[in-house]
Amino acid sequence: MEEKQYLLQVDSQLTFNVNTQIKEQLKWLIGIGQMEAGDMLPSTSQLADELELNRNTVNWIYSQLRDEGLVTMQKGRGTQITSGSETTQLIAERKPMQQLLNNTLREAAAMGFDLQSFFIAGLAYSLLQPPYPAGKLRILLVECRGHDHPFYRQQIARATGGEIETLFLDEITGNDDVVREIIQRSDVIITTLNHAEEAKALFARFDSKVIVIGATIEAPLLLEIAKLKKDTHVAFVCLGKTGGEWMANRIREAGINQLHLETLGMNDRERLDETFRDLDKIYASAAVFPELKKLHPEKTVLFPMKLEESSENLLQEIALQTAVKGRRS
Repeated sequence: MEEKQYLLQVDSQLTFNVNTQIKEQLKWLIGIGQMEAGDMLPSTSQLADELELNRNTVNWIYSQLRDEGLVTMQKGRGTQITSGSETTQLIAERKPMQQLLNNTLREAAAMGFDLQSFFIAGLAYSLLQPPYPAGKLRILLVECRGHDHPFYRQQIARATGGEIETLFLDEITGNDDVVREIIQRSDVIITTLNHAEEAKALFARFDSKVIVIGATIEAPLLLEIAKLKKDTHVAFVCLGKTGGEWMANRIREAGINQLHLETLGMNDRERLDETFRDLDKIYASAAVFPELKKLHPEKTVLFPMKLEESSENLLQEIALQTAVKGRRS
């Protein structure tokens, strides 16, 4: 495996020890994706030589990362970044933190502050603030069962750190008492572009604001699909047919029209079984990909989604505003 190069630094003037400095820099590199699961860290002797540290210091740092579940250490092989839940959680925490810190760094530098003094003062100032409330932000996600609602739940939880409850529009039977009860236990109501008007109309009766977020797909996927031969028989599959239609519409909007498209849902197994025999390619949302990959490993490809940048920023702003309110309460 090719070794990646990273610039780590040690500052003897900082008031916390070099062990913590190096460990936290490595956690940042993992958290923002510059080091990924499967990558090998430098050997203890190599890193010790580069930073002019004792080898035992680097061993301590790596052992701490191992105890936090971020790496594995194997004699004769080295130290490797894991793909476990601890790494996933670190990434979920550090990416929104990175954006906030980048903005702060730019503003502090523009105002002429010495950054080291600024952040030491900031750490001290944080100790003067009252503690955060124990409770998490309670978020109601309004969606339907046909779309990839697990994706939205995961992304909202990642961006806000909140607790997510899902209300499925296709299961509401006009019982206002049920909706009112759900609203009362929710701090924020979020829906997707797929159901923006429907959700707004529903919650307008209760004078409740609905925040709308959207998702998109990566450009490399569009390029891959655009290269498929004319009349290739392609299916877009989600939990329901409506989700598959959303996926196919992203392809049509990109001007890709040389393919024969099918939109399918995992909730219609009979239709799935009838159609799959004639398909050349199956693009599956994350919610159904593992199952379809087992059934049709050679045809099935993941259809990766991501939040639109504006939606990502909106969710982070909600989380930040809630944190500020919590400090003031």
